[in-house]
Amino acid sequence: MADELDKLGIKLKAHVKEKDKISIKSSKINREFEKFLLLLITEILHKVNQERYIDVLYTITKELAINGVKANQKRIFFEEEGLSILNEDDYSTGMDRYKSKFSDRMVDEYGVKSQQKGIYVQINFFYHKKGMYVEVMNNTPVIKKEEARLREKMKKAMGYNDIAEFYIDNMDNTEGAGLGIALTVILLKNENIDPNLFRIITKPDMTIARVEIPFVPDYTSLRKSEIR
Repeated sequence: MADELDKLGIKLKAHVKEKDKISIKSSKINREFEKFLLLLITEILHKVNQERYIDVLYTITKELAINGVKANQKRIFFEEEGLSILNEDDYSTGMDRYKSKFSDRMVDEYGVKSQQKGIYVQINFFYHKKGMYVEVMNNTPVIKKEEARLREKMKKAMGYNDIAEFYIDNMDNTEGAGLGIALTVILLKNENIDPNLFRIITKPDMTIARVEIPFVPDYTSLRKSEIR
C-alpha cells in the first residue's frame, strides 16, 4: 500500500501543480480512501503555502464525506426494508431498524451496493493563492425532515466553541450527521474563519456541503456572490 501511495503521490503532485481544481469520487469511506484524501489535501495546501490548514481541512472534509456516504447507504437500507424514507411513519420505523441493525461490518457491503446503484460521494477541490473551497456532494437529495435538523444543528453550533460542550448539551437528539455539521462550524470558528462560509445546498437530485477557506483579507466568497 505504501508503494501505491508513493506512486499516487507523484501523480497527484503533477496534477495539483498544473491545475487549480481536482475531484475524487467514492461509494465508501475506508482507511485507504482516508489516506488518499489526506495526501491530496496536503499537496493542495503545500502548493498554496497554507499547510497550517491541513488538519482542519482534512477533518472537515472526511467528516462531511462520511455523512454523505451514510446518507446514501441509509437510502439503500430503507429500500431493502420495503420502507419509504419520505413517509413519516416509515421514516420513524426505518430509523429504529437502521440504528439497531446497521453495523461497521456492513459499511463495505453497502459501499458495493451503492457503487452498483451508481450512488456516490464526490469531493471537489478548487484552489488558488487567495483561497479555496471544497464541495462534498452526494448524488441523492436530502429529505426535508433531515435538512431541517441539519440546519438547526448549524444554527445551534454557532453558539459553541467546543465540540464536547455541544455534544453534552445535545446528546439526546444529535445523530452522527448533526454532530459532523456542528464539528465543521466549531472548527471553522476556532480557526477564525467565518462559519457562514460553510453552506449546505440542496437540489432535487443532490446534496452539497461546501466550505470556503480564505487565505487573504480581500478574498471574495462564493456566498457573497450568490447573495448578490
